[in-house]
Amino acid sequence: MKKVLKAWGWYIVLVKGNGFKVKLLYLKPFEKTSLQRHRHRSETWVFLDSRKVKIVHNRQWHQLRNTSNKGLKLIEVQIGTCHERDIERKRK
Repeated sequence: MKKVLKAWGWYIVLVKGNGFKVKLLYLKPFEKTSLQRHRHRSETWVFLDSRKVKIVHNRQWHQLRNTSNKGLKLIEVQIGTCHERDIERKRK
């Protein structure tokens, strides 16, 4: 498994198959991802510390934010066409 480093932290693809992908994500303290949406997939986020779940539907604008001084880990389950090129970022 390859860790992909990002400005906000990192992610590891745990498993992928036809029409799905599962990632482990880590957000550094006080970091956030870009505001984005996907045309061809939905995502379910399972926050490991709190066990809270958030569902993000396709075409829904979303952004992960860590407002804590501790790192944030979550599992992201993608359903649909699971390519990184499906990300549409909202410009400021």
